[in-house]
Amino acid sequence: MMVGEQMLALGRKTAAQLATAEGADAAFLAGSIVVGLGSISSDIDVYLVGAGLRESRRQLFTDGVRVDVQTLATERLTGLVDRVLVHYPAPGGSRVTDADLTVAVRVLTAEIVTDTGCLTDLQERLGALSLPLRRRVISSWARTAYSAVEDVAGLRDSADRLDLDAATTAGRRALLAAGKALAAGCGDLHQGDKWVWHQLARSAPADFPLAEYRRLMHHDTPAGLGQLVSLVQTCLIAAMTLGWWEVPLKYWPDWMDAGGPLRRAAFFLPCASDEATLLVGPDARVFRAPTEALLIWGLCNGSSPEQVASAAEALGPLAEPWNGITAQRCRAVLRELAAAALITGAHRED
Repeated sequence: MMVGEQMLALGRKTAAQLATAEGADAAFLAGSIVVGLGSISSDIDVYLVGAGLRESRRQLFTDGVRVDVQTLATERLTGLVDRVLVHYPAPGGSRVTDADLTVAVRVLTAEIVTDTGCLTDLQERLGALSLPLRRRVISSWARTAYSAVEDVAGLRDSADRLDLDAATTAGRRALLAAGKALAAGCGDLHQGDKWVWHQLARSAPADFPLAEYRRLMHHDTPAGLGQLVSLVQTCLIAAMTLGWWEVPLKYWPDWMDAGGPLRRAAFFLPCASDEATLLVGPDARVFRAPTEALLIWGLCNGSSPEQVASAAEALGPLAEPWNGITAQRCRAVLRELAAAALITGAHRED
């Protein structure tokens, strides 16, 4: 069995041979092996790029290793990168499919084998303006998580055990997607979902509750589903606040319920739209969340009003949109969140 550097060496040799044989202008390796996540069962992903090439995908075996070969036209790859690098979210911005996101991430993290210059240029552009790509990846996983949590909300109270099994499956899908969004918020953009455990282990902050994340992934009771959705909320909010502005997630104050009175309303999740971050919850309730409101709402994780204000003020200097947060402003936002029933445990005087 080949591992690590052996597979990369085989991939380099295969990519160079294919590029020469098929007249490609460039070839690169991508996927889990390249970003340090592969195993002995991983395949090798080879991309061939050239002007006017007919796009195709095929598999072959080399020395017993499966090689996935994808051919892309330079024009399409260039256009894809152009769309990805548009500021996100942006009104009227070009839509980028999840498949396109995967290709963009692969170009960013690629090992270039041969190139006439175009591929290096695209990789450098993505590296220099990586924030739009990061935001698109976070948002893609947030949409997946919301769809799954919506299923959990609709199934978890059923008396039918089969519905509870379906709710458990949906909950695990939501937690996986939230973990991927969190990894992306840490700058670990690889799209393969089966590697979420390794990505969190290597990229999440040291105090992230990975053991609890793993426990909840295997929990199958209604109470466990509630705890699972709460952690999904926290992962997504941390990714869409700190990670959104490239602030290290080590500054997130509380990953688990801190035991205080303020809590986020259950089953609401942040979902980025083209114009603003939306909080979407049961019964099709939707609220627009300005940047500071999203942060303050996220900090209501078993916290007191004083703790929320203190944490918000501490985070304020780390990103421009939060620079104006004060304790007084925080109390005003808490009142607005309470009036909208987006938090529980708040008193009128808070």
